[in-house]
Amino acid sequence: MSGRRTVQVLLMLGGLLAWAVQFTVIYAVTSTLCGRGWADATLLGFHIVPATIVATTLLMLAATGILLLISFRIYRQVRGEPVAPADLFMSQASVLINGFSPIVLIWHAVPAFLLPSCA
Repeated sequence: MSGRRTVQVLLMLGGLLAWAVQFTVIYAVTSTLCGRGWADATLLGFHIVPATIVATTLLMLAATGILLLISFRIYRQVRGEPVAPADLFMSQASVLINGFSPIVLIWHAVPAFLLPSCA
């Protein structure tokens, strides 16, 4: 795989990677704190579990937003030019995936606030 194609694939899958990072961090922190009995611990006046969920979600939303802007810019560049079908597909897929990823990130964070931390 060439360097350019690797960047295209990573850009295309960036939103899914952001979701995977959010999923891993949220569940790793929650399970560790709940397993050790520290779910009600606070840091700077905030409960650690909800603060971790908010921080991770906001960070991944920002990363996905940046990836979406880059995807739009690349799609507008290749839209009017004669390009390989694979390049057009990857630019369209990256806009689609990075466009839906914020919905998934928010959808994944909301139940953490509706349910108790260690339910």
